[in-house]
Amino acid sequence: MNYKYFLLLFCIALLSSCGNEYDINEYFDLEELPGYVAFDAPGNSAVLDDVMVTEDGGTATVTIECPTGTLSDITVDYDFGGDAVFGTDFTVAGASASGGTITVRQKDFDVVNRSNADLEIELLTDGVADGTKTLTITLVSASNAEGALAVGRGGTDYLSTATVIIEDID
Repeated sequence: MNYKYFLLLFCIALLSSCGNEYDINEYFDLEELPGYVAFDAPGNSAVLDDVMVTEDGGTATVTIECPTGTLSDITVDYDFGGDAVFGTDFTVAGASASGGTITVRQKDFDVVNRSNADLEIELLTDGVADGTKTLTITLVSASNAEGALAVGRGGTDYLSTATVIIEDID
């Protein structure tokens, strides 16, 4: 007898005897995650590494994402903090010294190309030897046509703040 055929028949019999005899609700308590916005960190990390730049580095970019997808554009408000001075050490188009607003555009959800927006920070050379400066960007609020969205990964403090370290070159 050819063992290949016997093994094939055995596998078919084994697989056909397996049934779906359980109710998934008995084992899992599934609930839909609310929409949220957060800074994009590589992989599944809940920590965003500091962005290290020099003041003559041109621009630094941090990405704000809505990994759950969105049915309409999201307006995200952010604040600036740290000892970097707006207009002297950095600037962001459309922002003020206290912060600004950015829009995360609606996009058909897919795991690879999530709804996101790049916040571009233009670095300024001030000609003064004033040491390393720190800029913190904190997501404050987010909303779209459906209502308010949580800020931070899953509505927690994770990934709600990004830090840009600006090295002095003077």
